[in-house]
Amino acid sequence: MERVPYDEFSLFHENIAEYSLAASALYSPHSMAVDIAEVIALHAASAKVVVGMSLGGLTSLALAGHAPHLVQELVLVDITPGVNGDKAKAILDFVNGPQAFASFDDLLKRTIEHNPTRTIESLRRGILHNAKQLDDGSWQWRYDRRSHIRSENSEPISGDALGKLWDLIGSLECPLTLLRGGTSPVVDDADVAELLRRQGRAEVLVIDGAGHSIQGDKPRELAAFLAAKSM
Repeated sequence: MERVPYDEFSLFHENIAEYSLAASALYSPHSMAVDIAEVIALHAASAKVVVGMSLGGLTSLALAGHAPHLVQELVLVDITPGVNGDKAKAILDFVNGPQAFASFDDLLKRTIEHNPTRTIESLRRGILHNAKQLDDGSWQWRYDRRSHIRSENSEPISGDALGKLWDLIGSLECPLTLLRGGTSPVVDDADVAELLRRQGRAEVLVIDGAGHSIQGDKPRELAAFLAAKSM
């Protein structure tokens, strides 16, 4: 695999970390932005670009509001505050599924079923980051499921929280780019129109052939785009 020719500092969300879980089980974009700001200030205060995908994108947006001096430029990967349960149904069906699996192959099989656009190799890598093997040989996801939605009528993030994030987009002073997966249902045309209405300087790019996980479906294209942004 080619090495990306720029420095990168990556963060996992609290709800997929292998360390202790948050006592509150609150993993909202705003609450996580406060924690992430401390880490970025310590390790990457001069980062040229902050990139966030899905919930990480909403958290990065909240970070830009909470600590704007840490976000020189913001890239949202297939996410806007227009997300709702219907748009994210495929993702929610996957993450709200079984927590544990008898074997790695069983876990991989379910992951393949719910990520048809991804290569098996990329899914294997993702599982090794996001799951762990227990002493009895079984496998389970690392993330904290206490905050997951269980009702079909529930929304992944409250309307009030999303409204505040839309307001943040309108007040952003840093450059903003939305990368939209060409086959993803998570961002629709109305979301793009609202984003551009609130932030007319924003750039929107569609990555053809990519679903919600642009980094999994089109990793080279995403890496090239970010490399250019970081020059």
